Amino acid sequence: MIGLINLSHSDPLYMAFPAGQTVRNSAAENLKYLLAGGIEIGMVSLVSYIKNRDKLKLIKSMNIHSRANTVSTLLVSKLDHLKDNMKINATSLTKTTELYLKLVLDRMGLSYEISESKYSDPGSLLKTADYALIIGDDAIEAYSGNLNILMDTGLEFSKQYSMYPVYAVSAAAKDTNVDDGMVNYLNGRIEESKRYIKDAVELNSKKFNVKKEVMNEYYRSIDYSFTEPVMKTVEFVSGLNLL
Repeated sequence: MIGLINLSHSDPLYMAFPAGQTVRNSAAENLKYLLAGGIEIGMVSLVSYIKNRDKLKLIKSMNIHSRANTVSTLLVSKLDHLKDNMKINATSLTKTTELYLKLVLDRMGLSYEISESKYSDPGSLLKTADYALIIGDDAIEAYSGNLNILMDTGLEFSKQYSMYPVYAVSAAAKDTNVDDGMVNYLNGRIEESKRYIKDAVELNSKKFNVKKEVMNEYYRSIDYSFTEPVMKTVEFVSGLNLL
């Protein structure tokens, strides 16, 4: 069984698999199932993979990265500008994007304090802070609201560090045999997923009440293929002191 992430960025990939081959969970749940032997391959956050490299091995296939505007990794605020001594609330589900935000703000020379929250929606996050880091479906929904979108975090990381932001990678338990045939099969699903982008645009434009142009940009930016730029980012983040 293969664990995909239950956010809209994975919709075309999910549609490309035959029924019954995948389950969809949060990245954190996929990690738990991988470590417990409940799934063979699972997509987990890049930071989670790195922190568990002693138990997991990287599968060089399905991943979630962006080549341009990420669209779904947003720093939002009721204010219309960035300032020093920023108080930022972030959902606890976004360790990897939080890392990219820290790297970006450090380069910009801005001081900040990031607090993790059990909430993920901007309304709850902004109750006790001027800024909120939102990801995934909550970020997509922000395009239909009246919040100020101050930063596409993935895009800023890409511009400042000349690397693709990689959010999730495929992994397996170290004692799981994942042969070349399986990797080739997964790569075939990645290629097949391109056929379902239009369906995902239609579905999620209605679901999130946003313009089709937003969803088109989203799926043009998101890529699942494992490429040299992806490996470059994995190696870069692996070299940071995350433990």
